Amino acid sequence: MADSFGVPQLTSYLQQMGLKIARIDLQQELIEMAFHGRHGQWRIIVAIQQSGDVRKLMLIAPHIGVVTTQRRLECLEALMAVNYRIAIGKFGIDLEDGEVRLEESVPLANDLLTYGQFKLVFSAMMQTISMYHSLLPRIIYGNFSVQEALLACEQSFLQETGPVQAVKAFNDEKSQESHTELNVQDVLAEVSRIFEEPID
Repeated sequence: MADSFGVPQLTSYLQQMGLKIARIDLQQELIEMAFHGRHGQWRIIVAIQQSGDVRKLMLIAPHIGVVTTQRRLECLEALMAVNYRIAIGKFGIDLEDGEVRLEESVPLANDLLTYGQFKLVFSAMMQTISMYHSLLPRIIYGNFSVQEALLACEQSFLQETGPVQAVKAFNDEKSQESHTELNVQDVLAEVSRIFEEPID
């Protein structure tokens, strides 16, 4: 397995993307990164798991939020709605402590993953975190309805990143539209469409 796709290739991909690695564990085939921004701090773990002959790449953003008893049903409904909206990644919850995490699993077909494929999955995860980081606090502390919280997160993301930059990251040909013409639902539909296109 010395020539198998693994941590060295993933490290190279992350460096090509200009990302800083916090920790590498070669034995567990795991890379950890920490991010700090206006929206707080979060970690992303990139790891390779093997079960028999099947290998897969795991991307996990742990501790994205916590679901408590306060407005629990609304929080769970909001997370399910986001899972329905996004093409890559899914939110899950630990029923023991309420920890919310975002994760994605990518099978390593022929034990290979191209840089383009990795970048697409990683960028989609980062965008989801950036867009929905305030979803649960809006519901729990801001007393937003689920629909209001979802819309507020999506509009806030587009305002912060700018409509051109938000869409340009996914090579959207509609990115030249003005802010007043840009519709959040149209952007999300276009991003979903782009995710379904084959990767070079």
